[in-house]
Amino acid sequence: MNQTIVLHQWEASPFCRKVGRILDFKGLSYEVYNYNGLRGVMALRLSKVGKLPVLDVQGLRVQDSTKIARLLDELYPDKLIYPLDPFERAKAELWEDWADEVLYWFEGYFRIKDDIALSHFVKLMCEGRSNVEYILLKSMLKVAGEAGLKMQGIGRMSRENVEAEFWRHLDRIELTLSSSNWLVGTNKTIADIAVGSQLHEFVRTSPLRREIEQRPHLNAWLKRI
Repeated sequence: MNQTIVLHQWEASPFCRKVGRILDFKGLSYEVYNYNGLRGVMALRLSKVGKLPVLDVQGLRVQDSTKIARLLDELYPDKLIYPLDPFERAKAELWEDWADEVLYWFEGYFRIKDDIALSHFVKLMCEGRSNVEYILLKSMLKVAGEAGLKMQGIGRMSRENVEAEFWRHLDRIELTLSSSNWLVGTNKTIADIAVGSQLHEFVRTSPLRREIEQRPHLNAWLKRI
């Protein structure tokens, strides 16, 4: 049986980076296969869902960052990312779900609505590929992204309202971190990795990173992650 761990990913996906950070936290060696540019259509073959990340580990192929995270704790329990204490675990899982299901849409909104952020994002997604693929992918992501945002609802809101709500989210995280180094308990957990992976994409691609950097506890926490 092939014991090599393989992470199938898109470089700029916060969910893929979430899995990469979990693997790094656990000190596991792994290979990365990037589906850059139009090579992304090959991801459809990896699972019934057709999305990334997908992880090959111990003869298993698993899709979805949360399922992967839970499986990795089962297979490699030496450094757990989900707390053993049931109350702390519940809090950590709430943060994880909030990051994946709420914060993600803010990250997507500001990426699609800001041409600078979208250009940075597509460049990461097309690393090593042709300029033609960059142009095609940027156009495709713009159309698909706008449609997804409208279906979710946030795309029908004014930018002013979206920004105001995002600042409130940042302020809540800042307040939480003002009394602790981590979002839950005294150690890094899935809460930090999930939320941090979403916010890291703002720092990496968006002019809105200034809003994060102006919040000292949040900024220092992101650097620790």
